[in-house]
Amino acid sequence: MNGWQEPKDGKRIYVVSDNSPLLDFGEFIKYKDMERLHISYSESRINLGIHYYHSQLYSSNLVGICRLKTSDGDNLYDEEGNELLLKVVPRFNVTVVELLNYIRDDDEFDRYLAPQTRSNRHQEKEIEAIDKNEIFYFFENEKPLKVDDGISAENSIITVTVFLALLKSLCKRPLMGKMLRQEENLTGKVKGKVVIEKNMRTNTMHGRNDRFFCRYLQFTDDIPENQILKAALKKAKRYILDYFGEHGRDSNNYSSMISYCSNALRHISDVRFCGNDCKGYRFTGCYAYYKPVMIMAQMVLNDISIESNGKANTTGYIIPYAISMEKLFEVYVRAYLKKNGFKSYKDKSSTGVRLEKFDEKTDVFVEEDGLENPGKYIAGPIKPDIILTEVETGETVVMDVKYKDYSKGDSRNDRLQLLAYSMMMNANNVGIILPTQTEIEIFSPRRINSMESRTIRYHQMLLGISTDNTDVADYIKNNTFAKKDTPQ
Repeated sequence: MNGWQEPKDGKRIYVVSDNSPLLDFGEFIKYKDMERLHISYSESRINLGIHYYHSQLYSSNLVGICRLKTSDGDNLYDEEGNELLLKVVPRFNVTVVELLNYIRDDDEFDRYLAPQTRSNRHQEKEIEAIDKNEIFYFFENEKPLKVDDGISAENSIITVTVFLALLKSLCKRPLMGKMLRQEENLTGKVKGKVVIEKNMRTNTMHGRNDRFFCRYLQFTDDIPENQILKAALKKAKRYILDYFGEHGRDSNNYSSMISYCSNALRHISDVRFCGNDCKGYRFTGCYAYYKPVMIMAQMVLNDISIESNGKANTTGYIIPYAISMEKLFEVYVRAYLKKNGFKSYKDKSSTGVRLEKFDEKTDVFVEEDGLENPGKYIAGPIKPDIILTEVETGETVVMDVKYKDYSKGDSRNDRLQLLAYSMMMNANNVGIILPTQTEIEIFSPRRINSMESRTIRYHQMLLGISTDNTDVADYIKNNTFAKKDTPQ
């Protein structure tokens, strides 16, 4: 149900679908606050990217929930003092949790959560901060919101997903350690210095002159910072098992990440922590990569509670968040193709059709020694969403993924984008995959009006979430690659 909801617990929520007009949005916003409302004129996550289009206020392709803000960063309230919130939901027949559930066993899952880079020189950039992630964003400096169970459950699975991805990246590096003071009663040797008072009381007075009560420094990684991460990992594991049921025990990326992190932290002590225990820690220098993971660990500890019967439950408090449906739908399409017969770039077999690496880029210009580059204005890489290569022939098909409603006008940018892909990737078949409102639909291919001697065709498909529908994948296999008995 779109529009303003009845106030509850001191909050009033405006619910709207993504990329939709905000009708009657100003009904409960004070006139002076409406003038101060933060409006996005470029990509911005504040107020979930609401912007003007044809003089009408619209939501963007970001879904999630947030407090409404002014340009000065102040929170907005209605005349009755209720805090004003904005909740954006997907307009297509998809949900964030369904998409996450579908892609959780994709072999590039970790890369999807890493920042997409603009340069070919940094293609393997690691996850370094929460705000660099292009799919999920958390307003980490905001106070938690009290919400209903449905919103809380969805938020918690998103929080757990990002936390596990960040934690796995951290566990690939050396764990943080410190020199800690240890005291021990040693037999037949001295380590560090003898603590005279304790040695006399513990050993000398009992005639144990063969023992020495010593104090020394020892380097260890069994420190509170790592103990907090392990406590959050245990809650995340319990929540995954309860949320997905028996499927949570299957071999997938959640179980793989949990197993990897559990093994890396197996020697760390089990200590109970709450979210407030994460405050006050500073991470700089070579351990700066701990900061985003600790922030997510705090969210997990705050979001999830373990009941007396061992079941994991949500607390009802969430950190406001934003999710790019455009990026999430793109990685869903990649996972769909791999589940329906297309090989991963990691597969080195000599037959079949391979889906090239995520975030694969091709530079526009060929670098030539000794020549100046006058084309900096259009220099740089291109990055198609889907590049399919037939291993035996090397033939390439390029598909772009758009989170759009194709029936609402045309797009000059999309046209030029596909034509550029066709030229640079030498692709005779290009196309666009869009989300469907109801049923999967495949359109007849169209020949592109080109002066080139080769025939170039455009394909358009609508794809929904389905575990057993292979129509789109089968169409691409059967209608985009040249038949073996016809000349290339």
